[in-house]
Parts: sequence; C-alpha cells; structure tokens
Amino acid sequence: MNIIDLMVTIVVVTILVTLVLAVVTYIAYKLRLGREPSDIDSGREGSRFFVEYQPTDTPSTSSSTAAEHGPEA
Repeated sequence: MNIIDLMVTIVVVTILVTLVLAVVTYIAYKLRLGREPSDIDSGREGSRFFVEYQPTDTPSTSSSTAAEHGPEA
C-alpha cells in the first residue's frame, strides 16, 4: 500500500464517520424534541425543576456584614 492509497483511505473513513455521527446527532435531536414539556406543564408559572427562593422578612439585628463596618485589619 503506497502513501496515496493510505491517504485516500483516511479521507474516505473520515467522511463516513462524519456522516454516521451527523445521522446519530439528528436522531438524538429529534428524540429530545419529543421530550419537551406538554402544554399542561408549560402553563404553570415558574420552573418545573427549581423552586424560587423566598427569603424571610425577619432580619437579624445581631448579625453584621463586612460592608457595614469595613474591612477588618
């Protein structure tokens, strides 16, 4: 096998692997589209997976931040 045959083989294999990966990626994309939330789920307010943090309105008077007193030496 000379160098030209080797280079042609490498190019052909690279093209075939690229085409196979493109098809697999397209199939994965279509499967993911099928898993999107339905209209019932999208009607709810907020995220389906996360809960928004609601801090309490009772600030602690004994705690202080570095911004109030400046940097410590």
